[in-house]
Amino acid sequence: MDADGADPRPTPARWYHLQGEEQRGPIGLDVLRRLVVDGRIEPDTYVWADGMPDWLPARQVPAITPPDELRRDLPAWR
Repeated sequence: MDADGADPRPTPARWYHLQGEEQRGPIGLDVLRRLVVDGRIEPDTYVWADGMPDWLPARQVPAITPPDELRRDLPAWR
């Protein structure tokens, strides 16, 4: 804690995604990445996190884009 009694560690971003027209979240980045691997979030799924100016397709968000070696096993991400 700092002099004001506040915890100086940053809080993790809260992530959201759209499923159809329904907003889902907040969830952690680890959960969001698991949804990508499970095929429930595809490249065109819109996602947003604290601090992002606008919703973006998952394919445009480096934090959740699967690495090349994993993309081979995810048909939607090839």
